[in-house]
Amino acid sequence: MTAEDLKDYVGIIERMKSLMNSAEFDKVFSMLTSDLPKSKQFLLKMELKRMAQPCDYFIDLRGHVDGEVRPYVYRGKTHYLDDKAIQIFENGLKQYGGYTLGVYEEVMNADNNFRVMHKKETAQRVKSVLQNSEPDASAAAAAGQSDQHAAKLVTFGHYVNRTEERMNFGIDVEVQVNNSRFVATTSDLSISGCKLKIPKGRTAEPGDVVTINFTALEQEFTLDTPGGIQYSLVEIEQQDKVNYWRLKKLPSEQDQGFSSFLQKFIHGNKRRYKINLDNTTDAVTTKGYEQFYLPRLTGLPVYLAVNDGVVSPRFALTTDYNKSVWHYFLDEQQRSVLITLLAVKRLKALLAQAGPERSTILYCFTHAAKGKLYYYSATADELLAAPELRDTFFGFGAAKPSWRVFHLNLVKTSAQQAMETFTLPETPSSSDSLPVKTGFTPLVQGAIKNLRYIAVVTDISANNAAAYQRYRHNPALLSQLNQFGHRKLPQIPPCEAVPVQYINLRAESRYLYKTTVQLHQNEQQVAGFSRDFSTGGLQIETVAPVHYKKGDIVYLDLTDLQKITSKHRLTQLPYEIMAVSKSHTIINLRALPTEDGHTGKQFFQQLIQNNRAKLTLAEETPKYPGLSEALRNMYLKALNNFAFYLHRKGIRYELNVIAQGATPNALHTLLLQYSKNGQLDLDLLVKNSTANLQFAQQLKAMKRFDPPKSYELYIKAPRHSATKDQAAVLESYYDYEFDNASQKQEFIKAALRDATLFAFRLFLSRTGRPDTDYIARELNYISVYAIHRAKTLEEELWSVAGVGDAVDISKELAWRYGIAEQAEDTALRQHQRVSNRSR
Repeated sequence: MTAEDLKDYVGIIERMKSLMNSAEFDKVFSMLTSDLPKSKQFLLKMELKRMAQPCDYFIDLRGHVDGEVRPYVYRGKTHYLDDKAIQIFENGLKQYGGYTLGVYEEVMNADNNFRVMHKKETAQRVKSVLQNSEPDASAAAAAGQSDQHAAKLVTFGHYVNRTEERMNFGIDVEVQVNNSRFVATTSDLSISGCKLKIPKGRTAEPGDVVTINFTALEQEFTLDTPGGIQYSLVEIEQQDKVNYWRLKKLPSEQDQGFSSFLQKFIHGNKRRYKINLDNTTDAVTTKGYEQFYLPRLTGLPVYLAVNDGVVSPRFALTTDYNKSVWHYFLDEQQRSVLITLLAVKRLKALLAQAGPERSTILYCFTHAAKGKLYYYSATADELLAAPELRDTFFGFGAAKPSWRVFHLNLVKTSAQQAMETFTLPETPSSSDSLPVKTGFTPLVQGAIKNLRYIAVVTDISANNAAAYQRYRHNPALLSQLNQFGHRKLPQIPPCEAVPVQYINLRAESRYLYKTTVQLHQNEQQVAGFSRDFSTGGLQIETVAPVHYKKGDIVYLDLTDLQKITSKHRLTQLPYEIMAVSKSHTIINLRALPTEDGHTGKQFFQQLIQNNRAKLTLAEETPKYPGLSEALRNMYLKALNNFAFYLHRKGIRYELNVIAQGATPNALHTLLLQYSKNGQLDLDLLVKNSTANLQFAQQLKAMKRFDPPKSYELYIKAPRHSATKDQAAVLESYYDYEFDNASQKQEFIKAALRDATLFAFRLFLSRTGRPDTDYIARELNYISVYAIHRAKTLEEELWSVAGVGDAVDISKELAWRYGIAEQAEDTALRQHQRVSNRSR
């Protein structure tokens, strides 16, 4: 899009478009711009060169324009354009001599684009306000339409299987059902079923027997089916002008011969008529988005096993982003205390909750005494039941560095959900294809057979300790806090950390080890300790923030490790800083090569070689191969999270893909309430160009392994419950929109008092490259029949720049701002609003 300071010269730009590659360009340009300053001439020429740059962006206007979108193929790439966009595209090709950035921008800025319409209407509203006049009715109507940001919804763990190939094939057939005969057209065809395009007015019910005579095929082939082929009606898909019937073939005497004919016919013509790849492309899309989301989980999924009626944590699915939660619940002996955190009483209270989400807020802190670490925790419900201890628990606990606030969510699962259900269709040449994994080893099956629940623990503290420190604690009541203390168990059932395994981009294994470290640079000394090490580097944490940057050289003294070796001198070891965390306390170091060989590298190599069995891999490799995949599948099919994705399209960022698990959560439901056409509308999320401004700028400043950036989203709803035929009046605000903390606090208190307030913590992470090996079989299958679709899918996945997760913190907000008496009332109103819409 032409910059604002060049808007006055649009006429010159339009005149020069068709002359970009002409020998007359300089002559005409000089004549048209002779009265302009040299600086403007330079900017205009740069703008024209930019617009003439070749472009290969994929254009998909589905849901973005007021028009009927259809596929449009240009140089082997399928775009989705409406008639107006096609006209602009083809005119642009003539003007520019090919597909350029100027053509792309003209198509994306057509008058019927909802974004453009919204921008114009916003400008009109501002102008009307300034002129103290109301916008006209037509403009208001256009605004209502342009505000729609329809989203693509991905359902995690949901794949549609086909045991055989289905071919897109349209032929006339004669249909007989319920004593009526009529002519219809096939949409696709397989050995065991078909899909028919039925004219409006023809009625039937699922389960009816439908007899089909393939009249068009009988004119070319001898089918020997005088009585037709019988099918059962499975499903009716209603559309504006036609209906689609999905049919399943019934067994009959003629079935074997007809099935044999169809198998040969489909195999011989699938290159001509194209195989229906919808289910495979959907599976690739779903699996692609899954592998972006799972490695960036901020919540810790804890898998609970039930053995002889006793519930205990068995596994935790860890990532680089949730490991801090796992380590927080390790005591002084590095044993997990999750078994006392997830007590049976708490689990029963969660299971007794109604609604789509069974969750609560969990407050924790620790107390060290006599070399032991004692844990204290309480849920919001438990503190409501003991109001006299609430202020003391908050005031005393929040003053400790170990203070944490967690969101605890409980979902059901089973070992049957561990299997990935998607398989490619069988083909006559399937014997030459790659082997497909059909199950897990007996060891893995035994490990997961008793898993019944998944408790997801998400850290939502976000430096809110100061808010809870405003509660005044009574020293006389401190001893009564022991009722919230965890018991010290002599024997704790093992709970293992299992890492999410997709891509391993590391060149060597890292081992967890904590030892003291002294850093030296320019005669300045900083104390710290190691977090993990490998032969080639370390990750250390300093006791105070440092001002190092990437590329700096520091020198390390490993004082404690020096005590166990006399062969190596572990002082003044040179290391290069590779990364520094946002908090300036965690540093990644790489051993700096020296002429005589790096002493630290030699020492760690020998240390690993002699103590490999004693050291703990930082990746926490599971005992059983395949266990990570099984736990991964179980979580995908049970979670009720809200995930969203940001795609980079050229210089722009778009948020138009969201995902859900088995059931939607409160944010899904609220977005559906806001929508006026039955689709999930994202206007509450992407208001004021949030995706392209706030989120995009944050992603540009982040590295792939940086911790997620968190935001808070507030959605205010009126007290009355919205009905299904009433447009919901919802307002959304981000925490960064408020000028200061007091202004935000006043808004929250007023909204909790006068309306129904929903609050969500959004975690935004930068993604890396997609794991194409994970979906290689499906992509190869699609490439055989439609290579352009495979390329489009790859382009979509490679364009993912960020992934986000939304956690409901509505219950915590009232406690944080000291309005605990409204917490129950707020929770009740929220439940009523969400459940009313869900029904």
